[in-house]
Amino acid sequence: MLHITDIMGKKISKALAAVVLLVILGYFGGAWYSGTQADEQVNLRTQNINAQLRSNGLPVQVSSEKTDSGLFSSNYMLTLRIDNAGQSYSLDFNVHIEHGPLPLSRLQQGLLEPVQAYSHVALVNNEKTARLFELSQGRPPLQLQLTTHFDGHTQYQGHLASLSFNNQRDGQLHFDGMTFEGKIDAANRQAEFAGSMPLMQVTPPQNDNGTSTLILRDLALSSQYDGRNTETPLWQQQSTLAAFSLAGENAQLEIEQFQTDAKAQPSDNLLALQQNTVMNRVRINGVDLGKLQYAVAATRLDRAGAMQFMAQIWQQLAHTPGSGESGAPQQQWMPLLASLDLMLSNQPELALGPIIWTLPEGAAKASVNLSINNPVPLLSQFGNDPYALLLNTLRSVRIEVDADKAMPQGVADRLAQLRSPPAAAPETAARSTSAENLDAIIDVLVSNQLLFSKQEHIGLSVSLDGDPSLVSAGDINMNGEQFDPVEFVSAIQTRAAAAEQQIRQLTPQQPVSPEDPSQDDKGPDSDSQ
Repeated sequence: MLHITDIMGKKISKALAAVVLLVILGYFGGAWYSGTQADEQVNLRTQNINAQLRSNGLPVQVSSEKTDSGLFSSNYMLTLRIDNAGQSYSLDFNVHIEHGPLPLSRLQQGLLEPVQAYSHVALVNNEKTARLFELSQGRPPLQLQLTTHFDGHTQYQGHLASLSFNNQRDGQLHFDGMTFEGKIDAANRQAEFAGSMPLMQVTPPQNDNGTSTLILRDLALSSQYDGRNTETPLWQQQSTLAAFSLAGENAQLEIEQFQTDAKAQPSDNLLALQQNTVMNRVRINGVDLGKLQYAVAATRLDRAGAMQFMAQIWQQLAHTPGSGESGAPQQQWMPLLASLDLMLSNQPELALGPIIWTLPEGAAKASVNLSINNPVPLLSQFGNDPYALLLNTLRSVRIEVDADKAMPQGVADRLAQLRSPPAAAPETAARSTSAENLDAIIDVLVSNQLLFSKQEHIGLSVSLDGDPSLVSAGDINMNGEQFDPVEFVSAIQTRAAAAEQQIRQLTPQQPVSPEDPSQDDKGPDSDSQ
């Protein structure tokens, strides 16, 4: 598949590519002064942004040069230099700034509100970006219009041009372009972003494993950042996708009405992270797998540590080893470990779920909740014993599984369809027998108290707590029964052994075919030996 970095003829880290837009927007995150003071603002902003890039360990630098100036407007060349894997690459942008209070472009749009500046930013067509301009049919691949108001905040609107190609070397790409808008208010530590993309279709070139086609339809993204106080979420993000399709030679995955939202909620010096995802319809090879939704959460994270940890992760993603490096030196990971130590210093809680799978036959729900100690100080003592490290890290564990009684049969039916091609679908009688066996197996597990059954529901509930860790865990609760750790292990072993024997009795032995090669070395009395 042809990447933008390949079009430029250079290899640039994907993480660094995101810096391009952030740096451009950062230039306009404060107040522009009109007329002769524009130069002072450009120089000051260049110094501030470069200082922030260095403090975050990002190998990106920005520079600017005035190319023209007048009473009502000024022109600059903005250059982003990216140092990656021992080499340097650069991207150039034309910046045209119309001075306030009444920029001509806004007057032509009937906008009479006084502003400090109205700016237009566009990627420059040169030898580095010529291929991109060819694919976009001569239109600038990236354009931005920015309005800086007198109170210091800047509104922006942008557009990524549509791109397309189709050739044997690079495969196929059809990208309908993307529009986005938002605002930046550096003084009040606020930022907003919203973008939409109608369609993107990508088919990599053919290889030994064949090829595949990725299709995204009607993608919408939005995010908000508010660092002013702890009353509102520090960060929120939402995304929706009307349809996702990934089709290969022998398999196809389809998702309809995908939606995810995430937020970071501060409270004093702590931070809570949460993400919820819904896929309203999932299909694999044409088999309808129903609706899937899940949530992930982490609470009681140290706020400063979490921010440091994310910055360190960004730095590691941005670092690409050079040709003479076998990998990142150990000392490069020490700041990341220190940030992790601070982030997990307040006995955080982690939650996976509820995970809900819904079919026409019913629904199943599962969740796992963990309370943990900080594992970083334990590494020196238990680093060579993963099991001991796990027990000393965990403070409590709660596992809940609950399903409608008809759900297992629905799942078994979908699995049978996935295993068998449509032309060789199992006979109705065979599938009915399989469902009956599954019901019998569930009854065995219930009768042996490995699952619970209540009001047309089946499930499993396990919880255990320890102080200060699970090494000193007391009672263990399983399906309403209390055990001490020794009793729990013994009960599980006994019940599992009994259930296994009963399940084997439910499964009839298949007759052996005379052509079965496994019988070649067995005599007529082999069963009695």
